[in-house]
Amino acid sequence: MLTLVKKAMRGDKEAFIALMDKHSDSMLRIAHGYLSQDADVADAIQDTILDAYEHLSSLKEPRYFKTWLIRILLNNCNHIYNRNKNYIPLDEVSETLSDETQEIDTPLFRFHELLSFVSDENRLCFQLYYGEELTTREIADILHINENTIRSRMHREKLKLKARFQNSGYMATARKGGASS
Repeated sequence: MLTLVKKAMRGDKEAFIALMDKHSDSMLRIAHGYLSQDADVADAIQDTILDAYEHLSSLKEPRYFKTWLIRILLNNCNHIYNRNKNYIPLDEVSETLSDETQEIDTPLFRFHELLSFVSDENRLCFQLYYGEELTTREIADILHINENTIRSRMHREKLKLKARFQNSGYMATARKGGASS
């Protein structure tokens, strides 16, 4: 992948397209974890691809391409979220789910359902750690937060989730490799 990044930085459009293809699923999952409307997710991803293409020359270290791309995506998601936050409350969106949608039982659906119980402040950390399997160090770099703060937030949130679901039979599966990073 490093070769693709270097080619793209030199202006190779095919290499840039290949990079976007490689990271499209990851961008989609992150944007869906942050935004509730499909149109907003599409806008965030489109803006991210355009911003990445226009500012690729500002990337200082090719090996941090994914981190750089995710940071751009998060900035775009924040912009869209802030622009729309007065229009559709999250509670109303979840209430409008049909009974048919609520019956879906896939790991991805259960993960997103579990994320709905995580505080807004910590949801992105969970999404990046468990959904994208980034390390706490990478998350700290992306969010510009101390790594120990990330670990503390996740630990407190996991304790809250465990207490909430302990008796309900709904327990999240641990990430392979444990919680260390």
